[in-house]
Amino acid sequence: MLKLLSKSDAKRVADFLEAEGYTEAKLRHNLGLKELASSRLRNLPRLKDATREPSCLNTLVRWFWIGLQQSMDAAANAVPSWFIALALGCGLLRKDDNELQPEAMLFPMGKFLYVADHTSKIDNGQSDLVLWPNPTSRLLARCTIRNRSRATLDLGTGSGIQAILASEHSDRVVGTDLNARAIQFAQFSARLNEVENVEFLVGSGFEPLAGQKFDLIVSNPPFFITPIEQYLFCDNPLELDQLCRKFACEAPLHLNEGGYYQMLCEWAEIDRQPWQERLVEWFDGLGCDVWVLKGYTTDPGDYAEEHIRSTGSPSEARDAEVYSAYMEYYRKHKVTGIHGGLVAMHRRSGKNWTLLEEVERTPKDAFGDLIADTFSRRTFLLEREHDDELLPLRPKLSPDTRLEQVFMPNGEAWKPQGLTLRAAKELNSSIGVQPAVAEFLALCDGSRSLQEIVTQFAAGVNAPQEQVQRECLAAVRTLIERGFLSY
Repeated sequence: MLKLLSKSDAKRVADFLEAEGYTEAKLRHNLGLKELASSRLRNLPRLKDATREPSCLNTLVRWFWIGLQQSMDAAANAVPSWFIALALGCGLLRKDDNELQPEAMLFPMGKFLYVADHTSKIDNGQSDLVLWPNPTSRLLARCTIRNRSRATLDLGTGSGIQAILASEHSDRVVGTDLNARAIQFAQFSARLNEVENVEFLVGSGFEPLAGQKFDLIVSNPPFFITPIEQYLFCDNPLELDQLCRKFACEAPLHLNEGGYYQMLCEWAEIDRQPWQERLVEWFDGLGCDVWVLKGYTTDPGDYAEEHIRSTGSPSEARDAEVYSAYMEYYRKHKVTGIHGGLVAMHRRSGKNWTLLEEVERTPKDAFGDLIADTFSRRTFLLEREHDDELLPLRPKLSPDTRLEQVFMPNGEAWKPQGLTLRAAKELNSSIGVQPAVAEFLALCDGSRSLQEIVTQFAAGVNAPQEQVQRECLAAVRTLIERGFLSY
């Protein structure tokens, strides 16, 4: 159990860790620590070797990154006595005879420091394990829309990652979790980071939030589609993907007009029904615009194998038993595929739209603005159903747009193939275009209206203006929606 430090002691600890180099940048670049200790990766010898020299930083890393106990005598020679006393008092360390055993991990990510369980608790099968920042939490952090928010909810907060990040652009933040240990860890993390506008509540889903509404809700829920409920942080307690569907249906009730709900999730493909057909049923009549970005598809057998490999100690007998349980579960429910990605919803009165698509790639940098812009662009076009309403626009190509052409060998020459527009900052960053469309787009520099551009282009190609206008405006709609053209 962790005991909350006083504000002054928390600041003293955080300042000390930073001064000693216990930061994401220095751990990665100075010590080369780009991964946590993992029985699956068999990397403990390398991590021990990297921190073999006696020093304050290496002692801290061995405790709070790798999870190694160290003798009291050795630690006292490297780390100030006041820090050891505080760490013992709050529960970060535990004294066992002459050994100091770390009870929690300190995970630096960006400017913040998060408290989580050590990786060894995965192998031990501890059900209420509090997870460290992992690829999904980092992805959710990158895709979060960070407009100014009066109130933000982190649904299933875990160690408080999203809630603490949201504190910088929110007046008030609430983080909820079914796991009482997670709430305790999140409160400790908030105190270490001097974050005071976040409240953490124990409870299932939206249950602790009756009557409350938010401008932003983010969620990285337990979405794994498994027959076994081993870990609270990842194993979905309902049949197949029904927990994620439940959250998607309930979220609009807690959104202010104009508010956003963003959730990472997985959903099942049943009996080879197209995933879009089944998923679109989740969002019918919710009063929200919806954009689903599918990032991956996994075969049930591969999915089961990966999950078995990533949890628990290796055991041939156990692996066979668990794999059999997985596959029996999938066959019973006629699961032929498992898909994963991001669900983004925008609470908006009026006629709503739903877009379900696959994304080519996930940006390495923050892309919440791209998601917000896509909602804005699609709504803008929806409100202008007639092409005539687009003619006054002064479209401009995005400055990072590039026109590419591929040439194929053709005897002693090169034969040109189709043209591709590419925008580096968009999620679906390429689209094929015809040469005539490329010529038309070259005129879109923001100085002329679409009506003027169409008239000039029709005269240049010696074609009927009505036909040119119809074809050009259809292309403009697509290119505005995809972010190649601004208006």
